[in-house]
Amino acid sequence: MKTLTTMFAASCLIVLGGCATRTPSGTGSTVRAIMASQIIAPEAAQTRAGSDAGTAILAYKNYQGSFAAPAPQVEISIFGGKK
Repeated sequence: MKTLTTMFAASCLIVLGGCATRTPSGTGSTVRAIMASQIIAPEAAQTRAGSDAGTAILAYKNYQGSFAAPAPQVEISIFGGKK
């Protein structure tokens, strides 16, 4: 039983060893890099194709209208038989 426990502990150390990093923890560089990647640059272009309010309103109305009058379903017979 002791060898099984020792083997399990050794395998856990091997598996968890792959998660270790060489940089010391607590530097905060990872958090700063993630935050910097989420901040929009002030010099970035403010307008993009399709991002204006009129296009968004028309797209939403088209989406809502698709539920009001759905396209008719066409019945297709695979073997050529009629119902």
